[in-house]
Amino acid sequence: MSIEYHFPASVERVFALLTDADFLVDRCLALGELSADCTVEDDDDEVVITLTREVERNLPAFLSRLFESRQSVEMVERWSLRGGQRHGRFTLKVQGQPVSVEAKTTLRADPAGGCRYTVQHTAKANVPLIGRRLESFILGQTEAGAKAELDYLAAALR
Repeated sequence: MSIEYHFPASVERVFALLTDADFLVDRCLALGELSADCTVEDDDDEVVITLTREVERNLPAFLSRLFESRQSVEMVERWSLRGGQRHGRFTLKVQGQPVSVEAKTTLRADPAGGCRYTVQHTAKANVPLIGRRLESFILGQTEAGAKAELDYLAAALR
């Protein structure tokens, strides 16, 4: 499943916030995460963002026996410029857990004005018997989190 979001701002303005370490940490904390740390490296060919955070989630009963509600998460995101569009990909790993999320993103100008951000997530859970169910839960949580992050970004652009 993918999420598409329209911003009334330019690609450059949106990308500047998506790659601003202070903004990303502030966003994490504003959305209820317990702690966050971010580094951004830009070598002109690629922007690499490493975002680590501690989160606490309410887990359904079938997961609460296997996972702690408080978890450390690391996301490494890479952005490049191709054909006038920003293309990104990221991997998110939960420390000490056999689960990960990968995503592909694009940020492109919208002919009607502003820009359009698209993200498509996939989840992988190497857990016998409940792997598919866990992947479905992870995708639901990830997409709800992505929507909240994009809403926060839209509010910051006003």
